[in-house]
Amino acid sequence: MTAVFRRECLEYFKTMLGYVFIAAFLFLAGAAFAAGNILPLDAEFNATLNNCVYVFMITSPLLTMRLLSEEKKTKRDQLLLTSGLSIAEIVLGKFFSALFVFAVTCALTSVYPIVLFVFGAPDLPLILNGYLGFFLLGSAFISVGMFVSALTENQLTAAIGAYGFLLLFLTLDLLIAKVKVGPISTMLHWFSLFRRFAPYRFGSFSVSSTIYYLVFSAAFLAFSILAMEKRMR
Repeated sequence: MTAVFRRECLEYFKTMLGYVFIAAFLFLAGAAFAAGNILPLDAEFNATLNNCVYVFMITSPLLTMRLLSEEKKTKRDQLLLTSGLSIAEIVLGKFFSALFVFAVTCALTSVYPIVLFVFGAPDLPLILNGYLGFFLLGSAFISVGMFVSALTENQLTAAIGAYGFLLLFLTLDLLIAKVKVGPISTMLHWFSLFRRFAPYRFGSFSVSSTIYYLVFSAAFLAFSILAMEKRMR
């Protein structure tokens, strides 16, 4: 798994894909920071971090579209399998490489709250809690993208499919306010990826949301492993 992780991390930065993702994310996140903090002179950063959730929803397919989609097409799957690695190790290695690039990108956005500290007095624990929730939600997005990438042999199809899946989750989230039937509304709220970020945004560490994000990511990684096993038969 470690070898796959290292190879994929290098692959992100040997090609333009990693740089394109980081540049696109930082540009859009910077625009959100300017609109939410700089222009209104507001030191509350977590509202901007909430907007970055939607920025990552748009850009995350760039991270995941190539990870599993073309392994069979380029015959690299056979090379990996003959190396003695299991499909689970391959999938996990690739997942953690995408998560690493996402973590690096999150670290680069720390310049935004640093600017706020220079000119104001934002709440550091609140910001750190928000980043924790953002990272957990981001890992869930990546796991969804990995699953879609495992279903196809085309990168563009994987990117569009991942975006479609995430858009579906967002649509379900928007339905919560429209559904008036109590049990259904409660169920939709419980499964909502986006609403579970709210406690982190407002400074509360949520054990249930943390467990949910971890289980959600693990479930979609398991789906990815099953999909890859089916493709490689």
